[in-house]
Amino acid sequence: MYTQAFEDAVNHAMLYEVGGHWNVDAPGVRDGTSKKGCGYVNDPVDPGGETKFGVAKNANPDLDVKNLDWEGAKAVYYRRYWLNASCDKLPGRIAVLHFDGCVNHGVGRGNKILQTALGVGQDGVIGDMTLSKANEADPIEVCNDICNQREMLYRNIVAKNPSQGKYLGGWLRRISEMRDFTTEPSRDFA
Repeated sequence: MYTQAFEDAVNHAMLYEVGGHWNVDAPGVRDGTSKKGCGYVNDPVDPGGETKFGVAKNANPDLDVKNLDWEGAKAVYYRRYWLNASCDKLPGRIAVLHFDGCVNHGVGRGNKILQTALGVGQDGVIGDMTLSKANEADPIEVCNDICNQREMLYRNIVAKNPSQGKYLGGWLRRISEMRDFTTEPSRDFA
């Protein structure tokens, strides 16, 4: 059912959503019973609220996040982020980075970041013009621009709400690693 590009994107995103210890084959991960292995948190300072596998209750109020298993989480990521953000129609490396941005910032904001990188109108909807530009553009340049925009966004979040500063180091590491991952010329994103 899932493409290799989606599998690569969702597994890479879990390194940040769950943590560097991410291992889908660790005990209690697939069935969702390992709090640490699934990245289950409920931090009152985090605007996402209760979160598991990076799926935030505040962004997905219809879901029983606490009882989510890995297959359920993947289905959420595929339907609500991969397909909803038109990642299935984008060139591979742009799709992987765009997916990560939509997971982290929401689909609407992620779409606007992509549209800004492509120099098209920012309506937050991926349509024919955005897709055409994405398929004509240099994907490495687009990925670098997306990463630059996301870094500025994180810094602005902290400037406006200093309580979020505790997350800045992790956010910036995510961008640095995503930049390295998506701009490596020899990496194949089929």
